[in-house]
Amino acid sequence: MISMTDRKKEEWSVWTARVEYADGTGMKDRPVIVLNDRIVLCVCLAVTSKQKNIRYGYKLKNTKCAGLIKESWVRFGYIELTPDRFRRKLGMLDEEDIVGLRGWMASYSYGSYILDRI
Repeated sequence: MISMTDRKKEEWSVWTARVEYADGTGMKDRPVIVLNDRIVLCVCLAVTSKQKNIRYGYKLKNTKCAGLIKESWVRFGYIELTPDRFRRKLGMLDEEDIVGLRGWMASYSYGSYILDRI
C-alpha cells in the first residue's frame, strides 16, 4: 500500500500540510498548492483565508473545486516541503484559477522566477 508521504503530488493540487511558522517557533496544518513534486521536496504556495493586503495575494475563484470551505487567497512566495509534511489532499485548482494564478505570478519578477522552475 502506498502511504500519503510516498504518493506523487499532482501539479496544482491542494493539500493540507505541516507548515512552519515564519518565526520558527512551531508548525500547524495549512492549505498549500503544489507547483512541482520533486523527489525530495515539493515546491508549494501557501493559501490563507485571512488576506491582510489584497495587493500581495491572488483570490481563488473556485474554492469548492480546490476543496476549501472559505474564501481564500494565495500568498506571494513559495515554500519547500518534504513529503512527510503532507496530510490530506483537498482538491485541485480549476483551469480558471490555474490561468489566473500563472498570470498573477508572472506579473512579478520573483513569480516569473518560480514559474521558470516548475
